[in-house]
Amino acid sequence: MNQITRTRTRSRRGRTDVRAAVRDERRAAIRVLLARADRGVLGPEDTVKLRQLVEVEVADGDAFRRSAAGQQAAALRLTHRVAAAEQAIVEAEAERDQYAAEAEALRTGAAGVGA
Repeated sequence: MNQITRTRTRSRRGRTDVRAAVRDERRAAIRVLLARADRGVLGPEDTVKLRQLVEVEVADGDAFRRSAAGQQAAALRLTHRVAAAEQAIVEAEAERDQYAAEAEALRTGAAGVGA
């Protein structure tokens, strides 16, 4: 591995690109093996390789689904937090308006008493 490749795979984008390339290669190999199976020329070693590739693909799919579920749960928690914050703002504004009305009533009452 040269310096450029090493640097590129340290970044998140680089790691994502590498994983995508590996996944594409794996899927291409699966397609080749399935084509052999369709033609009836899949050998025993091909069968083992196909099983390994499919098991890795299934494991990756499971990992991605778990990750997506975690991201959805985090997004839902944030949505609830935003809704609670908005409700707190509405309550604070209502309380502010109430106190402003009370202060105005006190000013009006004090002005009327002093006159």
